[in-house]
Amino acid sequence: MKVVNKLLEKLPEAVAGKIPDVKLQDQDIKVTVAQGSLAEEKLLPPKLDMHGITLSFEAGGEATIRNFNSPGDVDENGIIGEPSTETSDQAPRPQLLLGGDMGWMRYQVSARVKAAVGTKLSFLASEKSTELSVTLSDYRAHPLGQNMREAARADLAELRLVQPTDIAKLALGDAVAWQARGSLQARLELNWADVFPANLNRLGFLRAGELLSLKTSIKAALSARVSLTDDYQLSFSRPRAGRIQVAVRKVTSHDRALAAGLGITVELLDPAAVKAQLGQLLEALLGPVLRELVKKGNTALEIMDGLVDKASKAKLDENQKRVLGLVLERLGLDPQLSDPANLPQAWADFKARVAEALDNAVKTQIANGFQYEYLRLAETSTLLEVVVEDVTAMQFHESLLKGNLVELVKWMKTASPTEFELRNYLNSNTLTRQRAYGFSLGIGSFELLKAQSVRKQSWVTQENFQGDRRLAFLGRRGYEDKLLGNRGQWVVDLKADMSRFSPAPVAADFNYGLHLMLWGRQKKLSRKDLQQAVDDAVVWGVLDAKDAANVISVMQEDVGKQPIETRLELKMADDSFRALVPRIQELDLARFSRALARALPWSEQTPRATPEFRRAVYAPIWEAYLREVQDQGSLMLNDLPPSRAAQIAKWYFQKDPTVHDLGKELQLVESEWRPGGGNFTFAEVISKNPHTLVRCRDFVSGMVRLRRAIDERKAADELRTVFGELEGMWTTGFHLRAAGSLLSELAQATPLGLAGVERTLTVRVADSEEQLVFSTTRSTGSRGPGAP
Repeated sequence: MKVVNKLLEKLPEAVAGKIPDVKLQDQDIKVTVAQGSLAEEKLLPPKLDMHGITLSFEAGGEATIRNFNSPGDVDENGIIGEPSTETSDQAPRPQLLLGGDMGWMRYQVSARVKAAVGTKLSFLASEKSTELSVTLSDYRAHPLGQNMREAARADLAELRLVQPTDIAKLALGDAVAWQARGSLQARLELNWADVFPANLNRLGFLRAGELLSLKTSIKAALSARVSLTDDYQLSFSRPRAGRIQVAVRKVTSHDRALAAGLGITVELLDPAAVKAQLGQLLEALLGPVLRELVKKGNTALEIMDGLVDKASKAKLDENQKRVLGLVLERLGLDPQLSDPANLPQAWADFKARVAEALDNAVKTQIANGFQYEYLRLAETSTLLEVVVEDVTAMQFHESLLKGNLVELVKWMKTASPTEFELRNYLNSNTLTRQRAYGFSLGIGSFELLKAQSVRKQSWVTQENFQGDRRLAFLGRRGYEDKLLGNRGQWVVDLKADMSRFSPAPVAADFNYGLHLMLWGRQKKLSRKDLQQAVDDAVVWGVLDAKDAANVISVMQEDVGKQPIETRLELKMADDSFRALVPRIQELDLARFSRALARALPWSEQTPRATPEFRRAVYAPIWEAYLREVQDQGSLMLNDLPPSRAAQIAKWYFQKDPTVHDLGKELQLVESEWRPGGGNFTFAEVISKNPHTLVRCRDFVSGMVRLRRAIDERKAADELRTVFGELEGMWTTGFHLRAAGSLLSELAQATPLGLAGVERTLTVRVADSEEQLVFSTTRSTGSRGPGAP
């Protein structure tokens, strides 16, 4: 630094003359000190080496001085600002606040950056160049009554260029900032229990129709390094004596490559944890048949390894041969043991395929979830904000400067809580992401379930310096529905976002997705409650009807004893959702009637005991009811009186042979409207869940509008109307059940079938450290019961 200080000796006097000789509070200034080669004017040293980085002031650049002295002043860097009145995570987070008796002088300079040979720079990574521009800013706090020229003279005598030693020199209210484009590395701490539910389809490796039951630990951790390319700002400020606030935030992108996406990559940091979860997955794939051979101290996986070895040596007894054949049939291998000598290699190949699929599935889930959250961050959103001691800020100065947040986050995981104050990390005040669902990684999304009714519809627009835009649509609806009992809360998320910038975004530029979730928790879940939750899973195509009894049997010992949480999820990514949209372009009353019938409340009576019984009994009743509403010709499509709904039901229960034969147990109760009776009979469901035909019609209209918007490349704002039309099918719990049933049926006719839809039922027992995830495996292009 002695050499640098020597070179900068003339700087204070050379610059001070360009600053007005007035008090800081008297005048707003923005002075350009120099342009072009700053080194030629001998204002800055030609080069400055730091952490293997060379800052070059020889190339073209600009040096400016600006002051901030009152509310309303706008700092384009976002370091200085007014206190935000917003409470959302998207609100700006200025490090220095206007409005007191202090103001600031900002000294800012641009420089070119090169990396020394062998130095890896994530922050400064560039695919096309090893050299790029950065912006350095030095903020100095001064009393508003101080003379600006004298303040500048004193400040420039100790110019700070974001070096490690500059951190210790920060006075109260000071800050330094560094802005560049590159690949930022972040560390994510997740729970395996939250990662698995979204990935079972990719991990099935079973023949179609097999029940996959995966047990995972709620406390099992997963660490990952996520990298992506964008423009970022790193700042160090002093909020109080002895402490430094470190902040990393997004800034307006300089990206000119419109075809370039975020370039997200994921690296799993704990191979041992992945291996442990691989063992759990293989146990689930092997299924329950091996349990009869499992002895104390053995696992199903060890038993399978032993059986394969014995088979290759022709040492199996008849029972072992039977069991091994059943397992191999489940796995889609050679159940006849036609070539036992090749079985060890086939089994080894199977395990290798599962290991590769697990690695890919987890990385894909993390990448997709991170991108989903990241695209919904405003341009000025803070990615990391933490207050630490000076020595800690200096310790991680190099890694932070190079865009690596991983090391600091890793330190926080083991440091004492008194050593740091975490204010924000990717829209969360904790390091570990929990309660993830749908497209997210649990970054604040589950907060929707804390409110009785939540509706969020908004755009997040990220714009680069060329004026091109990258949009993300946020369309969520959450509700607490007492009519659903223990399944009383639900959330729906319509995903639409762009991974690339576009000069004029249109609907075709977006990636789409739809996620539905029913969530419930009850102090002591009764067998009836559990059967209702499992019935939901059959309605949505998560489980086959034959698997419902198996799931209930597995959970039976916990029923009625301790709190149980259930989560039912249906998720379609872009490919499956786009394939589904063209299949609902007209109001097919028969199709909607099947879905509405399957969605009726479960009961032990035969006509209501399974979704297929309900479909057989109630689909013709629903279709007659909807057709009569439609035939009224009213623009409002008003519901019929409940008494008329009961008359329609009565006629079918008496006259329709199928309905009469299957529904005789409910004929009496369904034949008369009894106000205040609950939410069970057809007429009561009509009364408690109004405007069903309007909802169905609008849902079709939304799908038609979405398809046209994509095909005809209409403006992106059309998605607001699409969401408004679709959401009618999930503004009550009953209609949400019907929507899940409808989507499940439609998906069966797409090329991927239900195999292209993520479908899971997750069950957590309060006092247990484990959760169970259930799903029936599907082949592609399958057509289930009720499909047209």
